[in-house]
Amino acid sequence: MIDCETGWYLIHSKPRQEFRAEEHLKNQKISCVLPLIEVEKIIRGKRQKVSEPLFPGYLFVELQTDGQDWSKIRSTRGVRDFVRFGGVPGRVPPAVLEHLKLIDTTQTKLETNAPITGDKVVITDGPFKDLEGVFKISNGEERSIVLLTILGKVTEMELENTKLKKV
Repeated sequence: MIDCETGWYLIHSKPRQEFRAEEHLKNQKISCVLPLIEVEKIIRGKRQKVSEPLFPGYLFVELQTDGQDWSKIRSTRGVRDFVRFGGVPGRVPPAVLEHLKLIDTTQTKLETNAPITGDKVVITDGPFKDLEGVFKISNGEERSIVLLTILGKVTEMELENTKLKKV
C-alpha cells in the first residue's frame, strides 16, 4: 500500500525572493502558503501601502511525507533549502497553517505611530523642545515639515522624525 500522507514544512527562501519562490513552487503544482501583511512605508518621499511577507525569508509548503517531490524544492528558483533541525526538515503542525489561513493578514494594518497631515505633534528634542505644532507633510524617510506658532506667526520648520511625537 502506498503512503500518501502529506505534511507542512518550512522553506527558507533566498533574500527578498519569497514571491519568486512562491510563483515557481505553484508552477510545479506544489501547494504553498506565503502569509502577507500590509504595511505603510515611505517610498521615494511618498507614503504608500505595500504587502510584505509576514515571515520574511520563509514559505510553508505541503509535501508528501514519503519524500516524493522533495528533490524539486532545492532546485526551485528563489528557494534556498528546507528549515532543518538536526538535519531533518522541520514539520509545521497543520493547526498553525489553518490559523494563518483564517487570518486575512492583508487586511491587518500594521499600526504605525507616524503622524499624518493635520495631527498635533510635540517636539521632543532640541532648542524647540516641548513646543506643540501641526504636522504638515513628510519630507523623505527621516525628516518632516511641521507648522509651529512662534511669536504669533505660523512658521514652517523641517525636523527629524525622531524628534517628533504624535500627541
